[in-house]
Amino acid sequence: MTGSETATAGAPRARRVPHAALAVAGLVVASTVTRFAAAQAFTTPWIAPDEMVYGMIGEGLWTHGTLTLRSLPSPYYSLLTPALVGAPLAAFDLDTGIQWARLLQSLAMSLVAVPTFAWTRRVATTGWAIAAAALVLTTPALHYAGFLMTEPLTLTVVTAALYMLARAIAEPSMWRYGVFVAWATAAAAVRLQALVLLPAFLLAAVIDSLAARDRARLRPLLWFGAFAAFAAIVVGIAIVATGGELSSRRLLGAYTPVGEAGVVAGGRLQEVLWHAFAIAVLGLGATAIATAVVAWRVLSGRDRDPATRAFVSTTLAYVGLLVVQVGLFSAVFVGTVAERYLMTAWPPLVVGTAVWVSRGAPRAVWVVAAVGAAIVAGAALVPIDQLASPTTLPNTPTPAVLDALGNGWGRAALVVVALAAVALVALLPQRLAWVALVAVGVGLALLSVDSGRRIADASAHEQRVALGSEPPSWLDDAGVRDATLLLTGDQLWTTTARTIFWNRAIDEAIRVAPETTPFPPLTTSVDIGPDGVLRTADGSPLDRDVVVAPSTFTLAGDRIAERQVGDSEAQGFVAWRTNGPVRVVLRREGFLPNGDFTGRALVTVYGCRPGTLDLTILGKTGDPVAVGIDGIAVAQLETPAGAAVTHRVATPPYADGSRPCVFALDNPGYAGSTTIAFSPS
Repeated sequence: MTGSETATAGAPRARRVPHAALAVAGLVVASTVTRFAAAQAFTTPWIAPDEMVYGMIGEGLWTHGTLTLRSLPSPYYSLLTPALVGAPLAAFDLDTGIQWARLLQSLAMSLVAVPTFAWTRRVATTGWAIAAAALVLTTPALHYAGFLMTEPLTLTVVTAALYMLARAIAEPSMWRYGVFVAWATAAAAVRLQALVLLPAFLLAAVIDSLAARDRARLRPLLWFGAFAAFAAIVVGIAIVATGGELSSRRLLGAYTPVGEAGVVAGGRLQEVLWHAFAIAVLGLGATAIATAVVAWRVLSGRDRDPATRAFVSTTLAYVGLLVVQVGLFSAVFVGTVAERYLMTAWPPLVVGTAVWVSRGAPRAVWVVAAVGAAIVAGAALVPIDQLASPTTLPNTPTPAVLDALGNGWGRAALVVVALAAVALVALLPQRLAWVALVAVGVGLALLSVDSGRRIADASAHEQRVALGSEPPSWLDDAGVRDATLLLTGDQLWTTTARTIFWNRAIDEAIRVAPETTPFPPLTTSVDIGPDGVLRTADGSPLDRDVVVAPSTFTLAGDRIAERQVGDSEAQGFVAWRTNGPVRVVLRREGFLPNGDFTGRALVTVYGCRPGTLDLTILGKTGDPVAVGIDGIAVAQLETPAGAAVTHRVATPPYADGSRPCVFALDNPGYAGSTTIAFSPS
């Protein structure tokens, strides 16, 4: 042999990338591109206030290292999602940052195929593992990748945690327990809901021990439990020693109301049943039935594979606790089925279906009959508006098509799909079991197309209603900086949330008592004095240079920017340059955003002194408008239909600037208005 031949023969062989890894990588890339392309039709942000919260906290995290809404205070919400979406938002302008955030979210959510493949590979062949990785990417829930939400990371990280839990159950050891806890901690850092993984861990270990008929499998768990309790005590002592507190608000942050919620009434427990049915809806019924057959084979001892037993134990424990958790939460805080909180049950259902197919689609007639009957009963009994209505789309995208069918046809379609799922699992020849995977995948893909179109329409409509079609960053575009936003209750709260998100000029939000608002979550309040001066809790005047208020307020100062009502359905905004303490000159109530009014409308002039209230009224029905001041009738304003008349109503003799005057306009018909202003004598 020549020297070159010897060198060639002795060289190590290049390691080839397995075809399966290439296939899964291809699925992830294809899903990322598809979801990112679909997101181009969406208007982001859409889901208020969640997206505003995560996006702005992310900006604050990357800009000045704090979990705040830019400079606005905020309780704890999440860490990893703001870290993911906040980087591009902080690095670019908001439009560009949202596009990069969508791409990152699409990738993060599509990566759920990786733990799904790895988990399925332990309990089925490589081919079926690839099929499971493909199927898990077809769910309409992946549309959340187009928004600044926790769902993308939650789906992937929780699936990885469940996979690690199954491995720890199959082969118990302190190392595997620790790996699972690390993933569970990461999942909780995305969304605190993932803390349900910890009791699921304990329940899964018990189920596995019972299924294996071996109590000795619980011994490693006892040692780990003792170690965890010791670690929790040490951490608690450290927190107290450093001056911290162990209150629910410190531990749960913005989720404190969830932990403090009272006991749910027995009648509301039906929400748990509807969410149990929604688990079946995730996979069009067939995946739940197939997974139930696999679980029965393990629990009855017909399948003794440790990895499959661990999968079944993990799935039963997690899905069962998840349904109870989400059902009770929704009963108090949502009121309808919330698929977005259940979607982490989807990957285990996919793995279970792949196992069922790989085992030759075993028949378990009574299991299929029992579970199928429960699903059909749920389809026949669940209120359609629990699953599909104009208000449920942000929370439950999979059955959104039912809203277009109406109650009657929607109910019929739901029952037909349930019966088809039972027939698919019970009657499909074993050699054609793969058809079940294809049928579910195609069905979910079609539902993804439909729900994507609905989300595009709904998100665009929500933006138009709240802000109109003009650029939402009107303050920043006008060069305004360091502005204080007054929250008065005259605006749609979604308008307020979007205005703060799109305008970095707003670095403070103050609530005018007694109004409340869900966003921002933490605000200070001020009161309007008789003279119109805004005062803080200690009675001192509020002193700010630039104040943004709804157009229903007239402040003392100069207008420097304005957002007109336009084609929105919310009041406009005006930015004021104040000269001294912030003072309200006039407030309008009971007027539509376009100035129209009917019934009673109020105009309050603060620090009322001699002068006139000037009203330009547009006659529509031509009815006279009765005017009263502080409850005393003073005038009848006649405005013929089709005419525009400016009326001047004098203030009462006692108007000396020490108190407000309240002008009541009673209109039995319908009228419009343009100028409403106070002119001092």
